[in-house]
Amino acid sequence: MSREARRREFLRATGGALATGSVIATSGCLGVITGSEPAEFSASVASVPESTLESTGFEENRIEPMEITREFTVAGQTREVVVTNQIAEYDKAAEVLGERIQASLFVALSTPAVEVAGRTFNPIAEMGTRELARQLLSQYDGISNLQDDGEETVEVLGTDSTVGLFTADATVAEGITTEVRLHVSEAIRTGEDFVVTVGAYPTQLSGQAEDVRTMMRSVEHDGE
Repeated sequence: MSREARRREFLRATGGALATGSVIATSGCLGVITGSEPAEFSASVASVPESTLESTGFEENRIEPMEITREFTVAGQTREVVVTNQIAEYDKAAEVLGERIQASLFVALSTPAVEVAGRTFNPIAEMGTRELARQLLSQYDGISNLQDDGEETVEVLGTDSTVGLFTADATVAEGITTEVRLHVSEAIRTGEDFVVTVGAYPTQLSGQAEDVRTMMRSVEHDGE
């Protein structure tokens, strides 16, 4: 696998694993919904403004929807449920072991709360930061050995959010494995969505921590 392909695989895992995992977990609860028409739930985009990207050195990699469709049969009735999450991914170059690679990553995931009759069915709201981090690792075989490294509080979308700090071993480029540090925020309710942010970088690049915090503080949600 090329260095660019490995970089993109790591990026997709960071955001995609959380988005897909939240929908899969949610789908078990959505079986209580019955009806003839598809039930559709869509999130608004959560992203970082250009001014913050310029000050931190991050660059936009992609902002795009992730749509997942499931069918459920309850009491003899089949219902199709369509959930659309929004993924915003950013990265920047760094030098690791003498190689210049796209190593520092930041992801903002927006996922619909999925409210039916006043009840919220998206379980991401109840997940702790470690569970969110484990969800990420479960979808990507290039990251292993997740270890707790404390927690801190960072304001995300105007709310003080608990941010779990973790270390893990990750393959960040072909032939290059290094220890990375993860910052994973708890899900914050904003409008009709929940937003989770994730930052990752090699532990030897300790200066990246403040840039990740700046990115978290600067996230904007289109549904506000």
